Formats: sequence, structure tokens, C-alpha cells
Amino acid sequence: MSKKIQPVKYDPPGTFREVVAHPGGYNRVIEKAIIMEHRFAFVFWMKWKEALMSRGWLDQSAPTLVTIDWHRDLAPPNRRQKARLEKLDPSNLTAVASHVWKQFDQTNDGHILCAAWLNLIGDVILLKHSARPLRDIFIDRHGNEHHILEFREYDQFEKLLIHRDDRNIFLDIDLDYFIHGKGNVFYPGTFKPYSESEIQEIIDHQHPAFDYLLSRMDGLTIAQEPAYCGGIAHSCRIMKVVNNQLFDDHNNWKHLAANTNL
Repeated sequence: MSKKIQPVKYDPPGTFREVVAHPGGYNRVIEKAIIMEHRFAFVFWMKWKEALMSRGWLDQSAPTLVTIDWHRDLAPPNRRQKARLEKLDPSNLTAVASHVWKQFDQTNDGHILCAAWLNLIGDVILLKHSARPLRDIFIDRHGNEHHILEFREYDQFEKLLIHRDDRNIFLDIDLDYFIHGKGNVFYPGTFKPYSESEIQEIIDHQHPAFDYLLSRMDGLTIAQEPAYCGGIAHSCRIMKVVNNQLFDDHNNWKHLAANTNL
């Protein structure tokens, strides 16, 4: 069995991580993690919450997760899964990533409530295409309540956000959100990717929702999920537009540059 010398710095397979300035303009940095398989976001949420706690930057029980996704990805862990989750060691991300790869459902729909069970994330706010708007409460292993707030309409999603008082947020974007229909690569002709302008209508740092998110964001995960974007070419094209809406060619936040030029 291979041994990682620095297991806490280990990145899961199929991921690319970059260090960027904190979008709130604070004198610190955050990470942007690009992941092929959405379930590996769990590893980064664990890493980032531990870092926030150790540095005294966590100002609420756990960071709020704001996720943009075609699917709900809210399958709850069963009793056996919960028991295994409680044995995970945040100081060994090699083992955590291995657990996610081997034990999490490969449909990539269980990572959110697994993270909530361990209180790695707090409330969950979801902008989605599937199912009707929903509200629910999930109870974690310590008895904490996690409010799950799901929206299909952007204006309702935005209205809720700007009236909250979050201090720490993880933003999570699944690129399959930007698909008309279901973008399963095995069913060609049943979907159509968003145009560039349609993507820009959602991901725009000038929107009140993003003004709220960016000032509070302590980590960004972007899931490429090519199998649900109609293939890797569509996924990469969507990724380019999403990234260009938030960052310039030097990986600087566009909204910070815009504020500097005022």
C-alpha cells in the first residue's frame, strides 16, 4: 500500500486545485477545486472546515453550502454509512479520498448529506432544475439542525440569500446545471447545453446573489461531471464560460478588479 508523506495535502484523483485570493478582499487566500466526480467535493469541504477552525476564521457552526446543480444530490446516508463516516480522520485526506472513491455512491448524489452528518457544512441552499421547490431539515450526529432550502427559480434563490446572515460559505457549482434537458452522454439528442449568454445570466458577479456569496466565500468547488453535461467537450466549454465570469486571465477575481477601478 502506498504511503503519502503529507496526507493532509493530498488531492483526490481527477481534481485540480488552485489557490486564489479571498473574494471578500481579506488578507488571506482560499482554494478553488475543479473536480471531475462531484462526490470528491466532500474531501475539500472537510479540509476547508478544519482549516477555518484551526485558524479561528469559522464564525458559525459550519459553513453554509450554496450549491448550483441540475440534480438534488441529497441522498441521505444509511446507518452503516454513518458509522463509517464517523471513523474518518480529517488529518489523513488520503484515507478520506479513498473512502469517498470506494464507499460513496458513484451516482454522485450522497456527498452533501454525508458532509452535513459530520457537520462539515451547515445549511444547504440549492438552485436546481429537478423537482419542485422544497424545504426540509436534516439532523446530524450531534443533533444539530441543517436547513435544506431548494429553489428552481433564480430570483427566489437570490431573494433568500440576500436576506440571510451567513459568515462562512462554500460555493459548489455542478456544470450539469447548464443543460436543457438531461445531459446524460448515453442519450444524445435529448439535451442542449446552455448558450454562453444563458450561463452568464446565472453566473454574474454583479448580481446581488453573487455580491452576497463572494464576500463570504471560503472555498469553491466546481464539478465538471462530463457524463451529465453531454460529454467532455460540452463540460469544458461550460467550464470556460463559468470560470471567465468569475476570474480574469491571471486567475484574479473580476469583481475585485472592478471595485479597484471604481
